[in-house]
Amino acid sequence: MAAKVLNIEVGDRIIKVCVSARHGKKFQILDSFMFQTPEMSVTDGQIANPEAVAEALKEALASRGNGEVKNVVFTLTSAKVATREVMLPPVKDNRIKTVVETNASEYFPVDMSTYRISCNLLERVGGETPGCRVLVMAAPRQLLESYVRLAEAAGLQLDAVDFCGNSQYQVLRGIQDDGVVMYVDVNVTNTFVTFMKSGILLLQRNFSVGGDELITAALHAAGRSDKEYLKTMQDAGDPAFLGGLLTAEQQSDCLSRLVSGIVRSADFFKSDHTDLPATKVVLMGTCSHLAGLREMIGHEIGLDTVLLHDVAGIQFVANSAEGVSSYISCIGSLVAPLDLLPEELLAQKRKKQKKTDGNPIRTGIVICVACILAGAAISAFSIFRYLDTLSRRDAMQSRIDSLSSVDVTYNTYVLYKQTDENLTAVGDYAKNPNAGLTAFLSELEKKMPSSVLVLSATCDDKGVTMNVTAPSMKEAAVVISQLRSFDSIVNIEVSTITETTDETGTTTASFSISCSYEQAESSSGAAASSSGTASQASSGTQSASSAK
Repeated sequence: MAAKVLNIEVGDRIIKVCVSARHGKKFQILDSFMFQTPEMSVTDGQIANPEAVAEALKEALASRGNGEVKNVVFTLTSAKVATREVMLPPVKDNRIKTVVETNASEYFPVDMSTYRISCNLLERVGGETPGCRVLVMAAPRQLLESYVRLAEAAGLQLDAVDFCGNSQYQVLRGIQDDGVVMYVDVNVTNTFVTFMKSGILLLQRNFSVGGDELITAALHAAGRSDKEYLKTMQDAGDPAFLGGLLTAEQQSDCLSRLVSGIVRSADFFKSDHTDLPATKVVLMGTCSHLAGLREMIGHEIGLDTVLLHDVAGIQFVANSAEGVSSYISCIGSLVAPLDLLPEELLAQKRKKQKKTDGNPIRTGIVICVACILAGAAISAFSIFRYLDTLSRRDAMQSRIDSLSSVDVTYNTYVLYKQTDENLTAVGDYAKNPNAGLTAFLSELEKKMPSSVLVLSATCDDKGVTMNVTAPSMKEAAVVISQLRSFDSIVNIEVSTITETTDETGTTTASFSISCSYEQAESSSGAAASSSGTASQASSGTQSASSAK
């Protein structure tokens, strides 16, 4: 029995599913159905909540008896997918993708590291300037990764990710028509327009307006809940149903944006292909049946407008003519889907394919022999390692027994070392670096005149530096003299005394003093240096007196 494949198009409002099977070069649609997308889980084709969509998908498949089908091909329907037609020099088919990827940054002015590139050869052009017409598509990696997460959450094997433009092209190119035909795929939240001539793609346009406005208006007018959206969409094809809910003007207003988008697409094609006027409009898609839509489009464009199932020569591979129209993107992904899968998944698929290639019996024999040889080698290695470990254990035990007396020596050493560390810690506590500062501050409080102002002081474990202000030069000399009489400090250095007078006529003398604690100086053994510094301090005092 042929393997079954799921072909799924995930829309913002509706999810379409086809269950297909390949028979040689042909495909057969075994089942097709659609159901409502979980609320707020899909936005412009990107799946924001893969878990919710996966649960709804598994439930829908199980209810139709297709829960055992695991292979899936997703079709993207999103305005985030960028498309552009380019003309390449004549190159071989297997070189086209390489050339496109090399020049991708010229086709799309975005950071191409965040996009996945794919392409389709439309035709080979002859004449004086031969070349290859190629349709290039760029899909955001973030968009593609959301479908990878959906497949994982639903327990499906992701075979490919296609784009609706390519899917529809694969079906429509089989329709032979002499004139230019404008195929309009009208869905709920988007519309995709394709211009074809005799199986050759001329132009594709996509815009984010569909039949949602009319369906939503009918839903609210009928007093239905959002859970009845799909039923309302189907009922909206009945003019009597809509006529009982909305006036003709309201229906026209709801369809005006959709019709305007289709008309603009036709005008764009006409301006770019003046020698190839469109001859007919063919409507398809889940919303192509909306009451009054075909008449409005025919009136605005001025061309014969028909539904897809009315086209002669269409190859219906679905279970009904209407099925081709509604599921065309799913059906087209059966034929030749794009390789929009992320590189990691493609690498995994290639690796898996290599493993499954070749004669399965021969491969099985080789694997069995390899396993036996590997098992024997591992067993022999384990035995040798075990014997070697026993030998080393016995030798180590003998060594331990012979060195048992060392244990006493080691314990004694550890005891002495711990005692030494404790004594060192006690000594460190006894050496209080604040002792000198405490003694100095005590003398400073007792001996300094109350008129002296200490502006700032910098203290460390060696000494102290102060910025001092006195009311006069005489008071400054008294301060310096008093400091030399301190028992707690030595090695006094005095900066130049500066006398200043403020706006009120008050005179002050400012200077800085640096000195060392008696303890710090004595511990370093710098007696000679202290004498020299004291001479300098004395000299500084004399200069201060002469300045006065």
